[in-house]
Amino acid sequence: MIANFFSKTKPINFLLLSILVVIIFIVAVINVNSEPLSLYLFAKNGLFLFFSILTLFILNFIIRKNGLTEDNSLAILFYILMISYFPNIFAHDGLFLSNFILLFAFRRIYSLRSSIETKEKIFDSSFWIGIASLFYIWSILFILIVYAGIVIFRKTDWRNFIIPLIGFITPVFLSYTYLLAFDDLIRFYELWDFELNMDISTYVTQKMMVPLVLIGVFAIAAIYPTTKRSLLAKIDFKSTWSLLLTHILVSLLVVLISPVKDGSEFLFLFFPLSILFANYLQVIERYWIRESIIYIFIIAVFSNFF
Repeated sequence: MIANFFSKTKPINFLLLSILVVIIFIVAVINVNSEPLSLYLFAKNGLFLFFSILTLFILNFIIRKNGLTEDNSLAILFYILMISYFPNIFAHDGLFLSNFILLFAFRRIYSLRSSIETKEKIFDSSFWIGIASLFYIWSILFILIVYAGIVIFRKTDWRNFIIPLIGFITPVFLSYTYLLAFDDLIRFYELWDFELNMDISTYVTQKMMVPLVLIGVFAIAAIYPTTKRSLLAKIDFKSTWSLLLTHILVSLLVVLISPVKDGSEFLFLFFPLSILFANYLQVIERYWIRESIIYIFIIAVFSNFF
């Protein structure tokens, strides 16, 4: 019933999904918030809730504009469910904002499949990645997706390989100039602390293991049939799918080296994985299997919170 309901993009879907985001956000904030109640806290959380809901519409725009899934809301549903597994996402301001900003970069990267305004798209995507890196340094690795897009979509004019560097450096230089004017360069240097942490021992706790095993097993199961179907699709979708797989690999690298290891770092994986999962459900022909998968994801939400 749920799979069938979200198999089409309808206004009622977004209303229900937005309500679901609000519920998850409130429960997550209650669980992870350690700050005393204040007007600032309410304002900050209100802003984060606004960004969380806005994210749904940005994701839908990227997916619809680039034909990443069929006409349904399944990818958005998976994205929300995966966020609910890791409430610490809302406790890390920089990481949360960085992921939100990166969506604007991904919007331009995936649109490279068309031949319109190629150089502008490359610059814009790199520019947004530069801004995102100011909030979370390891976002810098997503510049690899820009270069992957250039190669995969065959935009290999030599100038296109230089533009990402210019686009990335521009916001970094502007931030440097701003902090220099206020004699606060120490803050700028602190932004470029490439701290990493490869210790994944925190992932073996029961609260982390359940969602990670579920997401990992489902991702492994989904890659082969979805990739096989993409090989039978039109050439532009084949290229887009190659970019999506590259996106997953880069996001996984960001997760593995992230200095934060409390589950919030997985936020960077949710956008490409939600598209992968939605396409997998489209491949599955048996109705009861599609329903069972979604119910398993939903049950995992309750097991994680309670």
